[in-house]
This record gives sequence, structure tokens and C-alpha cells, in this order.
Amino acid sequence: MASNVGGVEKRVFDVNVLAIFLVKGHPGCGYVSPVVEAGLRGAYVPLVMDILPVRAYWIMTRRWSLPERESAAAIEHFVKTYDVPRYPSLARETILEGFRLAEELKHDVFDCMYVAFARQEEAKGIVTTDTDFERLCKHVGLDYINPVPREVLKRFKEQNK
Repeated sequence: MASNVGGVEKRVFDVNVLAIFLVKGHPGCGYVSPVVEAGLRGAYVPLVMDILPVRAYWIMTRRWSLPERESAAAIEHFVKTYDVPRYPSLARETILEGFRLAEELKHDVFDCMYVAFARQEEAKGIVTTDTDFERLCKHVGLDYINPVPREVLKRFKEQNK
């Protein structure tokens, strides 16, 4: 299974990485940004599930209570400015694989869908701030890329209570 395009590996962004990158005041932005920016500069090919910008908007406006207009503008800026990310869709078989993995691994279907998507796109790893992906990635042979230190991740959980 090839995990690169023209010698450059592919990595899947999860929704939190995209949202955190877009919110400069978020406590994780300083950790996430260098990893995202490396992909945007061509160090690897960022893969963004086609629905993720809309999901990031939901997180920004509903979970984090950020203004809708500013959140939409940040997402629009990202999509218009950067040509490097690819926005593939989930294939029918991938959706089925995500549900199968969730049952097999006794894990959340949303996380398993990212794993199935990474496999679909022959990605090398998943860029995430979710520690649950560590076990999932290891199980299926993907790189787990979480640039945020654990002590900072604890603040995320406190913020979302």
C-alpha cells in the first residue's frame, strides 16, 4: 500500500486539528499550526474529508461559541488560500469499513471513519488532538501524529465541560 504521492506522504487531518488551526486564540493552536503549515508548504499532502470544513464550522460556532461570520470567514479563507489540501469523499465501501472497524475495535464510529478514510486514501497517518486515535492508529498501522502536549490536552477537556 503506497502512502505517498510523487514521494510525498499523505496525512489525514481530523476536525479538531482543522478547527484549532483556524482559531488563533485556541490553547492548541501554537502546537497544531506548525504541523498543519508544514503540510500546506508541501512537506506532506494534507487530506481533509470533504465535509470537515462544515464540521469545523459547527465546532467553532456551537461548541466554542465563536461568531458565525468570523468562523465562516476563517474556513473560506483556508479553502480559498491553500491549494495543497485534498478534499476526498468517503467511498461507499469506506463507510462500511468504518462501521466494521467500530464494531471490531469496540470504538467510536466517528474515529473509526477517519481510520477507514486514511486507509482509503493510502495515508501514512492521522493528524489529531484526540488521544483515542493512538490505540486505533497502532492497531491498523497508521502514524499517530498529535503535536499537542498531554498537559495542554487536559486544558482542552476542561474547556469543553
